[in-house]
Amino acid sequence: MKLIQLEIKKIALTPYLLASVLIPLVTLAMVNLLAYAPQIDPSILVTDPEMGTYKFLYILSFIINVAGFSCLGTAMLGKVVMESYNDNYLYLTLSYPVARKKILRAKIIFCELFCGFGVFIGILLTNSLFFVSESIFSVVNDSLSFATIVSQLSLMIVAVILVTSISLISLAIGWWRNSLALAIVSSVVFCSIPSNLVTVGGVQVVLAITVILLVASMLVVLLITKKVSRLEA
Repeated sequence: MKLIQLEIKKIALTPYLLASVLIPLVTLAMVNLLAYAPQIDPSILVTDPEMGTYKFLYILSFIINVAGFSCLGTAMLGKVVMESYNDNYLYLTLSYPVARKKILRAKIIFCELFCGFGVFIGILLTNSLFFVSESIFSVVNDSLSFATIVSQLSLMIVAVILVTSISLISLAIGWWRNSLALAIVSSVVFCSIPSNLVTVGGVQVVLAITVILLVASMLVVLLITKKVSRLEA
């Protein structure tokens, strides 16, 4: 815990906090835009009736928040973890009188807690504000109830797992080539997988993909830990 508190003091959190606020706000704007789209062009519902349902709009909220926080988590891990072990900071990082594995774990835990909590609150905030706006002025021709939001709780937990898993796997890819840009591009590619499958195969397919990514991210942590141990040696 002390190491995590030390990482918090070392990192300039303002840009990440700002991004954490902007992501759900942008998501809310996108959800409202697509919710209002059938009012402008009713033919949209003829070709794709699902666009006029709250289920579709809440899935959209899930997709955009996961994509945003996955990229944020990857960028944060790149800054906090990858940068600490590059040539400019390697000697300083290895000079701490603490086991290198503990320092690495503290960095990863802090970043993943930040982004995991962020995506959970982001989806909750987006869905709640959309619920309030629809309660006051409804533009969607579908039944709305508080149970609709509660039913999204399982997806919010899945979102936390996806964000942490995708950001870790993307970090490993970027670290392999020592490129933060590659890590963020990898994050976008990985986000596209559950995003496409959730609209085609439903939540069950996304759950399966989430489990696979979670296992892969655990293996990534082991590989990264071994890499840091070799640096220590």
